[in-house]
Amino acid sequence: MNAIILAAGLGSRFEEWTKTKHKALLPINKVPNLERTIQLLIEAKINEIYIVTGHLAHQFEYLTEKFPGVKLIYNDMYKEYNSIYSFKLAIPHFGDSFIIDADTVFLENIFLNLQPTQSTYFTIIRNEQEKEWCPILDIHQKVIDIKITDEQLPSLSGVSYWGRKDCKIIKQHFSNYMQHSDLKNASLYWDHIPLDLIETLNITVSQLKQNTLYEMDNQNDYLKIIKLIS
Repeated sequence: MNAIILAAGLGSRFEEWTKTKHKALLPINKVPNLERTIQLLIEAKINEIYIVTGHLAHQFEYLTEKFPGVKLIYNDMYKEYNSIYSFKLAIPHFGDSFIIDADTVFLENIFLNLQPTQSTYFTIIRNEQEKEWCPILDIHQKVIDIKITDEQLPSLSGVSYWGRKDCKIIKQHFSNYMQHSDLKNASLYWDHIPLDLIETLNITVSQLKQNTLYEMDNQNDYLKIIKLIS
């Protein structure tokens, strides 16, 4: 089992803050957020960790010395292409994998004692829900669709787990999403690929307790998280 963390983005919604500091390295309780995530993974015995970098990539280099299991993958097209290209660079390592958005702030170690038997979207009900991706399940708890809505429903948390069988299916179809027009489309994310393949994949959900984790998309999100945990 390994973890792939997507951290190539510009973080433009943080405005001037992220011109000199990558948002994934903003401090939470005086520790860079990405370091906190790595520590949680290692505590859960997930020691093989791949981080896809791009914007301010040099700021991540110290992590490979501090944490021997961390490997960096540089995305030289981070300004031009969306997260599908970042994911493409990590796809050789995709198999029995957690995929984690670098802007996820964990307040608890959700990885402890986890032994997922199938691909899983970890969901959460947010206190202030805007438009989010909300999985739709059939009677067997299999994800059959994802609804983008501002309803107060369990939504994708920024963490998912992918079993080997589903990883293989995604890899088989991945080349279909490598068209220049798709990669340049800022409204497309790597998450659109499993959504397109949803009928052939076997994905379930695991709902996390409220306030287990947060997403920091902008300055206000970050300041709210800092206030909450201080």
